[in-house]
Amino acid sequence: MSLPLSERFARFALVLTLLTTAASTLFADTVVLKNGDKLTGTVIKLDDGKLTVKTAYADALPVSWDQVVSFTTDEALVLPQASGTLNVTALERTDAGLVVTTSTGKVTLKPGDVTVLRSPGDQKAYESTLHPGWGHEWAGTGNVSLALARGNSNTTTFGAGVTAARATLHDKTALYVTSLYSTNGNSTPTTSANADGGGINYSHNVGARTFVYGSGDFYADALQDLTLRSIVGGGGGLHVIKAPKQTFDVAAGIVWTHENYSASEFATSTVNSFPALDISEQYMRKFGANSILTEQFAIYPDLSNLGQYQFVLGSSFSTKVAKMLTWATTFSDNFTSFPPAGTLDNDVVLTTGLGISFARK
Repeated sequence: MSLPLSERFARFALVLTLLTTAASTLFADTVVLKNGDKLTGTVIKLDDGKLTVKTAYADALPVSWDQVVSFTTDEALVLPQASGTLNVTALERTDAGLVVTTSTGKVTLKPGDVTVLRSPGDQKAYESTLHPGWGHEWAGTGNVSLALARGNSNTTTFGAGVTAARATLHDKTALYVTSLYSTNGNSTPTTSANADGGGINYSHNVGARTFVYGSGDFYADALQDLTLRSIVGGGGGLHVIKAPKQTFDVAAGIVWTHENYSASEFATSTVNSFPALDISEQYMRKFGANSILTEQFAIYPDLSNLGQYQFVLGSSFSTKVAKMLTWATTFSDNFTSFPPAGTLDNDVVLTTGLGISFARK
């Protein structure tokens, strides 16, 4: 006797469900723990003492690596070794060590030799960070501001600021640019601001906490009669704080300062050139996923005249308000203890407004 159509459909759905469940179990990765528990799903990675397993019934689970007795995977994981990489499909913890199954057979390793496992895609991404091209790994922000007044007032003010950094596992390059220009076009036209500055710093790690660096800072200020000041040198430093969301570096070295002042009604043209110490610090802090603060300070005591010194202070704060749109604020202060007659000893530039954030991996 034939079954009703509804009952046939119900039986078919039940069989299909059982077959699907059996197949998912058959082809799933399996992790066995010391207490006898078994996890089925997909082994994602081993990192920082945790084996991450993605299951169908929960989010990715981090399991303490020392509690894992064995695991098997359908897709081989990459095990980095000093002599290369191994493609691991199974692993078992024994008294003799960790027995690893690869495409070419089994090998026994010391527990300390198995601290990282990655998917092939993650391993490729990691290897690309070891020696990235010069045009990659950059991130930064830039903003431009413009203010106009017409009628009873006739003023124009332009400001711009850019900060960018490229950090790899081995080195870091950071640069900044600031600019401010303001004029008053009333019956007696005057320029109330005309300053441009910028700098670049490159550091290379020579140890887990130590680095060497080279830097250059450049500044021009028409109202101070400063045609160009260049401060170039290098030295060594220490990573005091080195974390994903916060870094703090201190450094010391020797620089050479060269500056040209044009003639004015108060002073003749002047050229200064002298060695100086470089004592500096750099700080970075990320707030959440969208905001970042950077700050750097360097003081340059004149070695040819110990009573004289200069310093450069710069900082920026940016927060994303859209995918690439950022509210950015940049600040800089350039100070000299021996300005030309008739000019002030420091100049402060502050720019704020909407800008663009950029990153290239």
